[in-house]
Formats: sequence, C-alpha cells, structure tokens
Amino acid sequence: MKTMTYRGHTAKIIYSDEDECFVGHVINIGDDIISFHGDTDAELRVAFEDVVDLHIKVKNQPENPPQKHFAERFLSRLRQALHL
Repeated sequence: MKTMTYRGHTAKIIYSDEDECFVGHVINIGDDIISFHGDTDAELRVAFEDVVDLHIKVKNQPENPPQKHFAERFLSRLRQALHL
C-alpha cells in the first residue's frame, strides 16, 4: 500500500479494480472522511493536494470552530443501598 503526505496529512492509496483508478483516503483526520481519486500518479497527487487545501480552508473558517474533545467519564450518584 502506497502513502502520500502533504501539509502534514497522510493518505493511503489503493488501486480499485471496480473503479479502474487509484483511490486515496486521508487518515488520522478526526471525524472527517476525505477521499479522492485519479487515473495516474500525477492526477492523484493533484487531487490529494486539492482536498487537503480545501479541508484546511473549511476548517479555518470562523463559522467552523475546532471540534471539542470530551472526557470519557460519566459521573453519577447512586443511592446508598445500591453501593456494594
């Protein structure tokens, strides 16, 4: 499996027999799903750079604040009778 890197983002590249082209998926991008495709290495590189640039542009707009991470805790009070 081939990878590409651009502006700190990495994509995994595979060849799709079904689509008959190269397909890339940007990894470690949070909750977003970013895919792109191209028939040649050059087309794939251009498509990858375009989607990363667009992703960065959209994320930096004021109406799109950064995603907040939540604590993985749930606090609850139990009645004394329920404590072991």
